[in-house]
Amino acid sequence: MRVLFLSRFFWPHIGGVERHVEAVGRELTKLGHKITVITLKHEAKLPETQTYRDLKIVRLPYSNSKWGIWRALWQKRQILKSADIIHCHDVFFWYLPFRFFWINKPVFTTFHGWEGVYPIPKRNILIRKLSERLSFGSIAIGSFMKRWYGQKPDYISYGGVTLLCSDRSIKMLSGNPKEIIFIGRLDQDNAIEEYLAALKAIKEKFKLPVTFVGDGGWRGKAEKLGKVTGMVKDLTPYLKRPAYIFATSYLTIWEALAYNRPVFSLYQNQLKKDYLEKFPAAGSINISGSAEELVGQLKEPKKIKVILPTWKQVAQTYLKLWQKR
Repeated sequence: MRVLFLSRFFWPHIGGVERHVEAVGRELTKLGHKITVITLKHEAKLPETQTYRDLKIVRLPYSNSKWGIWRALWQKRQILKSADIIHCHDVFFWYLPFRFFWINKPVFTTFHGWEGVYPIPKRNILIRKLSERLSFGSIAIGSFMKRWYGQKPDYISYGGVTLLCSDRSIKMLSGNPKEIIFIGRLDQDNAIEEYLAALKAIKEKFKLPVTFVGDGGWRGKAEKLGKVTGMVKDLTPYLKRPAYIFATSYLTIWEALAYNRPVFSLYQNQLKKDYLEKFPAAGSINISGSAEELVGQLKEPKKIKVILPTWKQVAQTYLKLWQKR
């Protein structure tokens, strides 16, 4: 099949949606499908078209205007028209006017996470429901969306992980944690204020060094507690280090568990609490609602007992969804 993914950002931009699109796309190419990704040109130096790991990338001029995006997509309408499947990653509104040009063309949507605003604005809920209603089918990344957005997705997914070579590889990485590594955006939608309070107490009590793998508006305050690396493409060098991992995104949690690392996830509101507690591996991660609770969990982290999902399995979910066309 000729599959077209629409994603606001893609490689080399770093983020969870970008990783998801790349991983699923690569699995689909292994099965003989032709994958094209239409995305925004987030850096001026990037070419308009290129191929990356067998995925064809088509970049639109950067725009924050829906009219600008629709105009750019109209100029690429032949790509849309020739696709057997169009799959939107959050950005269904990109395709909205074309939905009525090609009524019978199969279009699907994956909803990734939440917008970071709590309580959720009614407008955001309305946009989700409209996008879901106009799609042939949908995937939600996390079952929490059913409650908080009133969505009725065809499938629930939590992403996947690239497994290590063997169980022996994982055992070789075991060892007592000697540091703390926070992975994620340094913004309040990641409960960074609460994490910083916990890390300050931990440094005073346990004398453990802290590394922040991420970037955001709270970078300055994070730098007072430890080293800040900025965003990185590959987390492997950090996950191989014997460390406590502080993270709240599904993909990062899966990857940390794959490396047998104790994971600590802190929530700052009821939505994020549901987000974490409904995660399939919730029984293997240390979930807390305050800095004090997180500090107390360090003494005896939960044992890791989990079956890790693969990207091959996630790709199969997409194929099953597309059978609805």
